[in-house]
Amino acid sequence: MLDPVQLATTTVMALSPYFLEAAKGAAGKVGEDAYEGGKKLASWVRGKLSTNDTKALDRVAADPVNADKQAALRVSLSEVLAANPALQNELAVLLQSMPKFAARQDVNQVGDGNVGAQATGQDIHINIGKN
Repeated sequence: MLDPVQLATTTVMALSPYFLEAAKGAAGKVGEDAYEGGKKLASWVRGKLSTNDTKALDRVAADPVNADKQAALRVSLSEVLAANPALQNELAVLLQSMPKFAARQDVNQVGDGNVGAQATGQDIHINIGKN
């Protein structure tokens, strides 16, 4: 059996860039395939949530970078997935088939002795220190 919390977390992480780009109307910038994948995922999630739980999805759609709203959606979705293992498999397959949004990261540092780090993905740990 798959972990419903991890699936919900991955789903919310996949939806956030889609909602950001949807708000800008920028499907061309992120790539039509990735945009359509996000749209399909959002539709799938909406169809599986109760009416009350879709409010959590709508809140994330309105404010995709708000961690509290993302957490509420993760809780709602993980509860639905925990109650229905068949949905876990269905969602896992859907997530695997989705094209990825391209990530862009920029750092501008000015001055002496600067240290910077960038990462994208999941379960990333960065330690910067002097030996």
